[in-house]
Amino acid sequence: MSPRILIVGAGPVGLSAAVSLRLQGLPVTVVDKAAAPHTHPKAVVLWPRALESFERLGVAERLVAEGHRLTGQHYHSNGTRVASMTFRRLRHTKYPYALAIPQHTTERVLRDRLSELGGSIRTHTELTALRQDADTVTTTLTDLDTGAAQEETYDWVIGADGVHSSVRSAIGVEFVGQTYEQTFLLSDGPCDTELSTDSAHYFMTDTGVLVMVPLPNEQWRAFISAPREIPEGEALVDTVARVVDQRSPVPVRFLDGHVAGRFRIHRKAAEHVWRDRVFLVGDAAHAHSPAGGQGINTGVEDATGLAWRLGAICRNPRSAAESGRVFTQWADERHQVVENVLRDTDLQTRLWGVRGLRRRLRDAVLYGAERTGLLDRVVIPRQTQIAQRFNPGPGQGRPKAVGVLRSHARLPNVAIPTDTAGGTRLHDLLSLTEPIAIEFDPAGTAGRHSKVRQSVAQRAGLDVVSLTGPALRSALGISRRVTCVVRPDGIVAEIAPETARDRGDSTR
Repeated sequence: MSPRILIVGAGPVGLSAAVSLRLQGLPVTVVDKAAAPHTHPKAVVLWPRALESFERLGVAERLVAEGHRLTGQHYHSNGTRVASMTFRRLRHTKYPYALAIPQHTTERVLRDRLSELGGSIRTHTELTALRQDADTVTTTLTDLDTGAAQEETYDWVIGADGVHSSVRSAIGVEFVGQTYEQTFLLSDGPCDTELSTDSAHYFMTDTGVLVMVPLPNEQWRAFISAPREIPEGEALVDTVARVVDQRSPVPVRFLDGHVAGRFRIHRKAAEHVWRDRVFLVGDAAHAHSPAGGQGINTGVEDATGLAWRLGAICRNPRSAAESGRVFTQWADERHQVVENVLRDTDLQTRLWGVRGLRRRLRDAVLYGAERTGLLDRVVIPRQTQIAQRFNPGPGQGRPKAVGVLRSHARLPNVAIPTDTAGGTRLHDLLSLTEPIAIEFDPAGTAGRHSKVRQSVAQRAGLDVVSLTGPALRSALGISRRVTCVVRPDGIVAEIAPETARDRGDSTR
């Protein structure tokens, strides 16, 4: 009997989970409380790590075609530029840029992909009750058109239903943290401005922050901390336009067609992201400031990191203890990521509003970090999630490193000159469903036209991809044979012990 999986929430996170599971041949039921897809941009930036996940789901090319590439970020303090960062120096990725794309476009592309894979969405349907036992989850799903409630039983439930998650409430998990006192406003629409359209612009002033992000089709996102006083009766769009004019040193004129909104931001996380047969992903699991654009990106990683593990357990049922170890590893990794995201976004949000001596100190640090290259070397890889790595849990061994390869970290998506037309990137070798082993052997004499030979075999139930050739020395920084076990999400689970000594080869 096929496993029954319910996904509550058809935003980008829930849809990513659904597409990933359908690609593994698993049936899913997706429900969403909304009667129709929303048309608001909401989250507007995808980082390279999320685009890598979307590539595995078969939608990255479509998203890139509809999005707008950003190659940098500029920071101004009271009208003076204090620092700039560029994404162009990002190494070992197919996507050395940020992609500005409205969330509703991302969702449409994912809905189309789900439909191609035989999936669908039950709209205007709300989860109103949930209880679970050792083997199943019994849910009550209510049709909001008719009010009819129906009990349905599933093997697994994924809650991707946002900050006010009904799934999280149903399993009794607390959402711990705080809500910022500051109110924020945003407006999306066309603008007449000479601001560069290849970068995001941050304007930090003594009266508040302004962020301008160029979007596709000559649109802009204007994001501001709300002024202390808003004239009675003033439309939100007019308020945002007025504040933009005050805080931007470059003239920005709003054209017709803007849509504005008001919101508060949170710094919260679910105490647990997994309880028995129910999981929490995306905003149901964590909520944080939009500083750094981490929300949708972190949520997609939640979903896809869960989906390949859940798929493996559905295909090969295991004992409760074995399944528990698998999901504990996922939960531990997500807690590490969320803790970092909450800390980073909170720091950036607070730094936006500092004044006096602290403002001067902030500006001096940003200026120095740019001049020394620290922003591009450290901050950008962290913000774009390219530098993703985890602290290993019990029994997973110490982190090891050989050249650019590191265990418990993202596999660098290095381009390898193989006989395949255009060569091969390492992420092209990954399986959607199971970990694989990749053997790197830099044997041979380097030559001007040397190619890396590629072969595939199976050993002990594991697919093994062998890459052999001296070009691996410069591509990966290795001098001898290395074997890595790589998960479907592109994380190196293990570097074979004999290939990484405690000293030498940068093992740590």
